[in-house]
Amino acid sequence: MRRQILCLMAAALLLISGCSKKDPNQISTEKMQLYTAYYKSIMDMDRFQEKSDFYDIEVVMNQLPDGTYRYYVILDNPQVAMVDVEMLVVDAAVDYLQTSVIAPSVGLLENEDYSLIPNQVYPELGYVKGLMASGETSSPTISLNVMVLWKDYAKLKETREYLQLTGDFVNQSATPEAEPQTEGAHDDLPIEDEDDSE
Repeated sequence: MRRQILCLMAAALLLISGCSKKDPNQISTEKMQLYTAYYKSIMDMDRFQEKSDFYDIEVVMNQLPDGTYRYYVILDNPQVAMVDVEMLVVDAAVDYLQTSVIAPSVGLLENEDYSLIPNQVYPELGYVKGLMASGETSSPTISLNVMVLWKDYAKLKETREYLQLTGDFVNQSATPEAEPQTEGAHDDLPIEDEDDSE
């Protein structure tokens, strides 16, 4: 049952997902500066939460045909109004400032605003059921540092949380179904809109 729920949730979140396949050359300077500032704030943080009182967040992993793993950080079930949500996911083993790889994010590098309001889902207005960011790793276990930032409904107060999550493919409670194989690597996986240049 849990496997079916996770698969349905992953399918429902495909349109609002983030990933590390963003082309740094197509991202505005302002957004890259914000990305860099958020990344540095995560790296400077020394106190992380394991969970939030305001939403549910979990890591789900799939093994890919080439033996590597794709992880999904799923944020859903908001307990409060969360407006203009931004999420940045950092693999603790990767120094993103020293590589051309962009850390998975949602609401940060694309030209869309996402809000989560309890019991309200209106995707055409930006009110979504949940958010998902994904990335790849060669290890079946992964330590992720996640920053989630949002504003209250009136956009007067901003809240920022830092979480430390662990993904463990071998010991996760329900093994997700294998991802479908398609021609050409993994082009069918959830990715952000790559035409965000300004």
